[in-house]
Amino acid sequence: MTWVSMFGLMLNFQYLKTNAFLSLCLNGIISILSSLLGTFLLNHMGRKISQLFVISLFGISFLAIAFVPQEMKILRTVLATLEGGLSFISACSILVHSNELLPTTIRATALGIIGISGNIGAALSPLFMILVTYFDSLPWIIYGVFPIIGSLFVLLLPETKNQPLPDSIQDVEYEVIPINWIDLIKAVLEHGSQLQWASRFRAEAENIEQKAKAR
Repeated sequence: MTWVSMFGLMLNFQYLKTNAFLSLCLNGIISILSSLLGTFLLNHMGRKISQLFVISLFGISFLAIAFVPQEMKILRTVLATLEGGLSFISACSILVHSNELLPTTIRATALGIIGISGNIGAALSPLFMILVTYFDSLPWIIYGVFPIIGSLFVLLLPETKNQPLPDSIQDVEYEVIPINWIDLIKAVLEHGSQLQWASRFRAEAENIEQKAKAR
């Protein structure tokens, strides 16, 4: 969803009613700074928080420019430049997090699928400009809503900062679910009369977690 907005911005500068040449020049300059800022955010804020923050701002900037009057060209140019910078940071954070989430055995294949989905987004993004015939700001509103919705899905993903890269699918399973809860409940019921409930639960959890890591 985020790729649709990224390519929608790059392919439709002329519809922003600003100086397209100036906007492209400013985006080229800001891309260098954005790469450095993206690296800083990933290292200090983590993968999840930086993605949620940057991609949400990316969508909000689209919504902001959708309601800025066309006569305010300076403000629209500033917002377009901000969108360009945020798009570079978003792409950086998405690619880094994707590489760290995927196990080595399927990483190349999965990244290929991600690339295909990005190409589909690139193909679909210009089509939204047809909606200009109904309402001038409607495509930009759609471009703004997509990243905001996409950023919410980041909350479902695990944090990978300073974590070892998974080598197999089994590594991902044990990382996400390190405890077999069925075995844990059975162990608690089995030893119910021997220990206090809280200490028993904690001890059994630590025992099963150690077994899972040993695998």
